[in-house]
Amino acid sequence: MSTAVVTRSGARRIRLDVRLLILALVMAGAVGYLMYTGLQGTAASYFVTVSELQARASEVDGRRVRVGGDVVTGSIVRGGPGEPIHFRIGDGTSELEVVYSGVLPDIFAEGRHVIVEGLYRNGQPVQADSVLTQCPSRFEAAPTASSS
Repeated sequence: MSTAVVTRSGARRIRLDVRLLILALVMAGAVGYLMYTGLQGTAASYFVTVSELQARASEVDGRRVRVGGDVVTGSIVRGGPGEPIHFRIGDGTSELEVVYSGVLPDIFAEGRHVIVEGLYRNGQPVQADSVLTQCPSRFEAAPTASSS
């Protein structure tokens, strides 16, 4: 007949193993949460073109959008101090009116590629609360002087 006897050191060992298991689960949960929130930031950098937005206009009506395009030449209308700036962005096929009340980036200009984020209502300008500009490429060819 065998009797199982649990010694104090055995009970401590089981308690220690349970604590380590709980600690490992908490750490894995924390790492998973950080990965999840980190990936959300990269997903937020995605944007649609003006044509894509207009193709899905009824689907996104009344929602926040993130849309990219080039600032249309001659479309920038700056109001007085404290008044919003109106401009259009386009992708070569379609154009979209934008109204923005914040401070524009220094390199904001006609022809510059921008990403605007704000509220979209079908048939109305996007009420942007964020305007991001793309820095010009360092690798663009310099203009050449024509020799005659």
